Amino acid sequence: MNEGVVDSLRVIIMCKAPVSGRVKTRFTPFFTPEDAARLHQSMAEAVVRSTSALFSDVWIASDDISHPFFEQFKLRLIDQGDGDLGDRMSRLMLWAFRDGADSLLFLGTDSPHMPDSRLQRAVALLNHCDVVIGPVEDGGYDLIAMKRPYYELFSQIRWSSEHVLQETLQHVEQLHLKLELLDISYDLDTPESLQRAAPVWSAPISLAEKYRKN
Repeated sequence: MNEGVVDSLRVIIMCKAPVSGRVKTRFTPFFTPEDAARLHQSMAEAVVRSTSALFSDVWIASDDISHPFFEQFKLRLIDQGDGDLGDRMSRLMLWAFRDGADSLLFLGTDSPHMPDSRLQRAVALLNHCDVVIGPVEDGGYDLIAMKRPYYELFSQIRWSSEHVLQETLQHVEQLHLKLELLDISYDLDTPESLQRAAPVWSAPISLAEKYRKN
């Protein structure tokens, strides 16, 4: 891996505060809102800790920077701001490059089972392409990395739908960017996916066991 790319890379983790009733709501038909919030907290902790162990310039972009959950990480904490996900990521992207980043990687908190090698592969591929995307089975992606502030990548996307990856790829083609796609992975968005990830990662509370009993 080219160490220059790693040194100049900024990672921004998009992370909501673990507030009951506002996170992991797809789980709440099976789990209580409190358990869903605890799951989100565990997932976020795993992602932040593993990512900050790999890279030196990691920021957390939150919907509530005043929440005490974020104090434990001792990382740069910034407000996501208003608008849909594309608006927020575009704003953060422009800020990061204006602040001196030479490359940027966006990451969410829905893949605590992601191996370090997936992140390392994404960064290495930036040596010879413009954009790297990690597709997931539900039609979205678990990471996106870039070497320039391509604002159009996040515009007119139907977020939280099965069209996210397809519409992003259309923007990549329209911009004539060189793209690399990682292998298809999956997010933890359902109790079934939580069970699937259990051999690699598991929450400290046995939510998968609770689901099996219901």
